Amino acid sequence: MEIDFVVLWVDGADPEWINSFNKYSEKRNVSFDSTIDISKKRYDDNGLLRYWFRGIEENAPWVHKVFFITSGQKPSWLNTNHKKICWVKHEDYISQEYLPVFNCNPLEVNLHRIKGLSDTFVYFNDDMYLINPIKENFFFRGGLPRDHAILNAIEPRFWGHIFVNNLIEINKYFKKHKSIVHNLFKWFNIQYGIHMLRTIVLLPWPKFNSFLVSHMPQAYLKSTYNEVWDHCEHILHATSTHRFRTIGDANQYIFRFWQLAKGTFSPSPFMIGKRFFNITEKNINAIEQAVKNKSVKEICLNELDDSPSCFERLQDILEKKFPVKSSFEL
Repeated sequence: MEIDFVVLWVDGADPEWINSFNKYSEKRNVSFDSTIDISKKRYDDNGLLRYWFRGIEENAPWVHKVFFITSGQKPSWLNTNHKKICWVKHEDYISQEYLPVFNCNPLEVNLHRIKGLSDTFVYFNDDMYLINPIKENFFFRGGLPRDHAILNAIEPRFWGHIFVNNLIEINKYFKKHKSIVHNLFKWFNIQYGIHMLRTIVLLPWPKFNSFLVSHMPQAYLKSTYNEVWDHCEHILHATSTHRFRTIGDANQYIFRFWQLAKGTFSPSPFMIGKRFFNITEKNINAIEQAVKNKSVKEICLNELDDSPSCFERLQDILEKKFPVKSSFEL
């Protein structure tokens, strides 16, 4: 298989980007609309992107292409002429009428439109790092994305609305119990361990409530994207028109949920070899231990703490892990 990696990036400190953001957010008065999320924390660049690329080169040298998606921005140190990098601007695959966009959801639901993207690809946020050697079969097995089919309840948060939007579409096209019976050993698999209890508890409900989500790199089939667009074009098109994240959006998980409901996945353990952390002073020692742990393959460092000392310590941890400049850097 030719497995591609896809990552979105934005520099929220770029003056040109800030001017554009302010222009459109003021125009919509979105700061007074609780149905729209314009938290500027979502656009912060934590200065750690070079370690994302170092982790890819050191731990996944088999990757076919890296699709680096931005509004046209690029780090000054990035070698966009590298044979494996495809620098994709929003305008290269999003209709001009929807631009500029400050919402990751339109960018995510249109990934299949990227020219040259392989049918098997892994979608990353820029805060998700590969920290130890990883094989292709960590993401795909037998041509199918590796994933965990575990039922879950929805948390009452902003993104809970988005999950409901995804699930409305999934329940239109899949009967929950029929999907489970047809792929019984993908749903009740020893690799899920105690998490199968979630599925057992929620089994009596006639429809899919939700699926257990890990905020980690996600394997997809481009053919799934095409199939979901064929069936759910209305909400995906509507999402594509939203410059800012809204409670009416769908997001990338509609495609993941579709793969799970259809059975087009290969079972894998939940969070084995993976770690998720909010970046806080309290967690910094645990982050360091996880980075040093040879059994951990992926780590997500979700930005939370604005403490300069915390980020300095984090940068030092990653610099010690990846001290050698990658060929992706000038």
